[in-house]
Amino acid sequence: MLNQNTFKNNYPTIFLVGTPIGNLDDFSLRGVETLQAVDVIFCEDTRVSKVLLQKYNISKPLVSLNKVNETQKIAQLVQYLQDNKNVAIISDAGVPIISDPGAIVINQIRKLNLPVNVTAINAGPAYIHAIAISGYTNISNLFYGFIKNKNEQTKTIELTQVISKFNQEHILAFYESVHRIRETMQVLQAIDAQANVLVARELTKINEQIIQGTVAEVNQVIQSEDFILKGEFVVVLDAKPTTNSSMTDQQIFIEVEKYLAQGYKLKQASAIVSDLFDLNKNEIYNKYLKMNKNL
Repeated sequence: MLNQNTFKNNYPTIFLVGTPIGNLDDFSLRGVETLQAVDVIFCEDTRVSKVLLQKYNISKPLVSLNKVNETQKIAQLVQYLQDNKNVAIISDAGVPIISDPGAIVINQIRKLNLPVNVTAINAGPAYIHAIAISGYTNISNLFYGFIKNKNEQTKTIELTQVISKFNQEHILAFYESVHRIRETMQVLQAIDAQANVLVARELTKINEQIIQGTVAEVNQVIQSEDFILKGEFVVVLDAKPTTNSSMTDQQIFIEVEKYLAQGYKLKQASAIVSDLFDLNKNEIYNKYLKMNKNL
């Protein structure tokens, strides 16, 4: 599990820097300063990047990192980090990783458990920063906005429906407030404790914190007394394969019982199980009644 306090340690850092999508004058001051400060820049096309860098008087070693050679460049990038060098990754235009190279690199860096930071600079809205940092490799993402429901039961239904509808094909990102993040993580754990998730707060600020692992692992951190409840939160769920919907009546009964025990009515519990396992909610409802009658 990862618990990164980006700007409060001395670890080498990978900066994922967004570049102008067209007009080169759109580059941010922090983006320029970051590229001036790093030791090496991995870029999609050195010829394209040189035009931007020359405009801002940035002179750093450039290493090609594109869709063709991304996997082969991981060892070279790791060596820079092990030499305590700071690295930037940029694409020709826009944010690296978002339909551009970089996700495979970040994914593998995380698996190596190296003492490094990964952060995003000049990447637009907070959820794009968080998706880029995550290293999740699915090419499609969906931004859901803020969770609409505040009540635990209705929030469970909402999240279950959203996850079952979108999370099989998309990385799913949403915002949550400081007042509700703990309850939301509890709901996510009840839905799928082993799903891969990243929770980020105070992005790009001095108190930036990135927590990443399974829902159960991340929830344990967020529920702890040591966790600082401050700032707005971004939650990013990695895309996952469709849940196997081949379930016996007994398995369905057990799943419905689980939500009934949490205080849901039978229709609500049937709807949740229906969304989770791609089953007909009326059939679930009727099967439960039949099995319960026979007990």
